[in-house]
Amino acid sequence: MKVISVPDQPEELPQEVINDALTQDRVIAAALIEDIVEWRIPPGSWIREREIAKRFEVSHAPVREAFRQIANIGLVEVVPWRGARVAVIDKQATIEILELWKSLFGVVCRLASQRMTDSEAEQLVARVKEFTAIAHATRNTFDHLAVSNRIGAYIAHCARAPQSKTLLDRVAIVAKWQQRIISQKFLEDLPVAPALKSAEIYEQLCAAIKARQPDKADELARALIGNLQDYYQEALATYLDAQAVEQARRKPPRRK
Repeated sequence: MKVISVPDQPEELPQEVINDALTQDRVIAAALIEDIVEWRIPPGSWIREREIAKRFEVSHAPVREAFRQIANIGLVEVVPWRGARVAVIDKQATIEILELWKSLFGVVCRLASQRMTDSEAEQLVARVKEFTAIAHATRNTFDHLAVSNRIGAYIAHCARAPQSKTLLDRVAIVAKWQQRIISQKFLEDLPVAPALKSAEIYEQLCAAIKARQPDKADELARALIGNLQDYYQEALATYLDAQAVEQARRKPPRRK
């Protein structure tokens, strides 16, 4: 899991101390991001600084820095003296993230079509074939997303655009966290597995990149995320309805 870079440490500290501090906060941030994205720490949960320091056997300083990194991505809100609270799934925020993801992936694919080498393009063809095979073999969306995310990361690497890749990585982390609202049952009830449509678009996108067609690559990249967006909206409505019912059930009765 990619974690954003942290600012340079004070120059007066010994280099070995600087290196150790960077290692500690990045390791902690990476572990917590994975826990949050996989919903082992559910939305709305509190993450206590003292508990994390004990878990990783470190002082509180690297834990605070790790919290700051995760907050910069948008997965938690840091509250002084209380710790960090994991974000909750919000309709407007999820729409914004999907639109950002769509735009950034379009930019990255446009650049990849101009900068990818011929040998890299052949590697992309092989990766897309793998995705198509898995899309036909199983309806497990998380298997599909794992391969799809690897393809997206490969395209971003071949685009040779570090700023765009960094932004895309951050948005993709939040998007992956949001996708956990999509249950396997929801996908099984759909008449056609969304990954089959994604596989078709991926093959067209791969062809556009290989043919050095930046406008077409941009358009198809947006269409690929748009396919996810179409069924995600319905899954989001189902999730938010269930959350509202659960909150109403937990609400204490009014005193007469």
